[in-house]
Amino acid sequence: MGSYFDQILPSLQSLGLWSYWIIGLASALEAFFVTGVITPGTLVVDLGGVLVERGFLDFMDLVWFVAIGSFIGGELSYWLGLRGSIALKRYVNIENAPSYQKARRLFARHGGLALVIGRFLGPVAGLVPFAAAISGMPRKRFTLWNLFGAFPYALAHVSLGYFLGDAFFKMGPFVSRLMLFGLAVLLALALLWYITIRIRRMLPFALSVVKSMLMAAAENPDMRRWIARHPRLSRFLAGRFDTSHFFGLTATLLSALFLYILFIWAGTVFDFLMVERVQQIDTRLANLIHAFWNPSLLKFFTYVTLLGGARVIIVLTVGFLIVLWLYRRADLMLGLAIAVYGDKILVKLLKGLFNRPRPELSYYIETSGSFPSGHAAISVAFYGMVFYSIWRLRLLGPLAALVLAVTLAFAIGLSRIYLIEHYLFDVLNGFLVGGLVLVIGIAVSEWWRQTYPPVQAGGFRAISAVIVFALTLTAAATVGYRQTMPRQHMTTDLTTETAPDIPALFTSGKAPATSTSITGAPLEPISLIIVAKDAAALEATMKQAGWIKADKPGISTLAQAAFAAWTNQPDNTAPITPSFWNNQPNEFGFQKSTSDQTLRKRHHARFWNTRFITPGGAHIFVGTASFDDGLVWGVLHHIDPDIDGERKALVADLKSTGLITRSTPFRLSKPHMGADIAGDPWFTDGMAVVVRIGP
Repeated sequence: MGSYFDQILPSLQSLGLWSYWIIGLASALEAFFVTGVITPGTLVVDLGGVLVERGFLDFMDLVWFVAIGSFIGGELSYWLGLRGSIALKRYVNIENAPSYQKARRLFARHGGLALVIGRFLGPVAGLVPFAAAISGMPRKRFTLWNLFGAFPYALAHVSLGYFLGDAFFKMGPFVSRLMLFGLAVLLALALLWYITIRIRRMLPFALSVVKSMLMAAAENPDMRRWIARHPRLSRFLAGRFDTSHFFGLTATLLSALFLYILFIWAGTVFDFLMVERVQQIDTRLANLIHAFWNPSLLKFFTYVTLLGGARVIIVLTVGFLIVLWLYRRADLMLGLAIAVYGDKILVKLLKGLFNRPRPELSYYIETSGSFPSGHAAISVAFYGMVFYSIWRLRLLGPLAALVLAVTLAFAIGLSRIYLIEHYLFDVLNGFLVGGLVLVIGIAVSEWWRQTYPPVQAGGFRAISAVIVFALTLTAAATVGYRQTMPRQHMTTDLTTETAPDIPALFTSGKAPATSTSITGAPLEPISLIIVAKDAAALEATMKQAGWIKADKPGISTLAQAAFAAWTNQPDNTAPITPSFWNNQPNEFGFQKSTSDQTLRKRHHARFWNTRFITPGGAHIFVGTASFDDGLVWGVLHHIDPDIDGERKALVADLKSTGLITRSTPFRLSKPHMGADIAGDPWFTDGMAVVVRIGP
């Protein structure tokens, strides 16, 4: 999996030296408390450590950039606290901010050492320098402690990313596919919730600080002279922060948010159109997700994806519009209508413009364009506006409404990826499209609300609204449950091609000469080519040769195998980590125990069916073989580097059955070295053997 983050983080890796500046900037923005509320700088630094482990960045160079960035961010927080302490105390009660209180207590207890500790406490990181300035910490003393604290932070998080990257690449292949998928979902949700909660808690405080600083700046003599020289521009800028009407601060924030989303959306479109690697990421991830399929998850995500389907959305929209009408909230009705219908129009236009075909592996038949995802877009536009309305009706707090909206949109987008109805970039772009329309809907709603203040609904209307809301949810659930979606009739039949000369398949490039990981990283070379009547004949011959077919990876089979490995017990059907050949996972896995009778030592082989047949109609299978000779860290199998010896042993076992009519070695490649999926080295003489089973 050597190129995993080359695929997942192409933007960082492809930027080369600029990656250092970007990661350093993220560190600085998080250390500056005003921007730290929306900048997951520590996460970016951790990912930078992973890139170091992959060999894309240098360890010490990245540490310097992160440390300097963190130092600069701390200096800015200190400067803001030093310059604005009087204004802050005049315009905003900072003592009531929980994060500031925590930072103040930390500084009071540990003094300068708090600048070291605070860097590891998330939102508190930028507030400790701020508290130090307000508390009167001398400038020189602060700078020394700030510098002293920046390097432990940089060393710790770059090292953490390096360790996590190393552990992931070694342990990831041995984790159950279902478990890995579930873990990825949980981590993604945890990250979404963390960022959402962090923004909710810190944003009001950060905005109040910025507001107070602007008010203080307006009283500065130099600023007053500048205002006198530029009266029209000054009035315009001041009007952008006016809270007395919609076209002041509200419009400023919403416009900034809209432009920010639009900028990111344009970037994803550019990547989709111009960067070939994006297409490769989408295709490989679709193949990976296809390997994760199981009946229970397919059924679960089918119900989840219906939440973003047209029928359910129509029922919910009509019902919720009635609810808002009963509450006398024309502002919210207008915003919801714009969000839903604006999303429908925009998605239809974009699908027609890009006209990207649907994934071939999709679970259900859908005929519209794939880019962007309409389900992902409506999940943000509709449900975002619904939970915004619920917050405006004071039925939910802002944090709860935000977390629920984010979680629901994430689940619907994930369902589209899992069912392979869309590629990853389709869903990401759909989220952004929905975000654009949602901002417009909220903006119109806020303008209407401030222009025509709503009238409070009476008790009867409120009770009626609750009843209508319950009936709407029931109707939507019924529609979704009864909806049938046409299944994709997938065929496993291969379009065969006759191959009279097997070695020529590899020399001509028609058949890849190596196996790969899911990301396309080269693994062991193909060393065995089996010619057999069909797959059943191959399985029967392997069984007679003493090789047992391995179980498919799963929670129970992986748990059983892990227990057998840790306790040094046998497990004759333990699953084998999947590898890929010609973008397909191995169709068969076989293993053979040693005299030690333990899972820690075993022979194993992987085979793939190909689309090639001989002139006589026999199928051609390709395979690899290696020997597990122990465990690393008590968890991972270590392979013997002599994979040629394992090839020879397997051919000898097959010959012992008496079913082999011919075995012909040929040179597949030059002698070379490489590494397996866990990073263990191997070497080969470049030879492969064609083995014919039966007549």
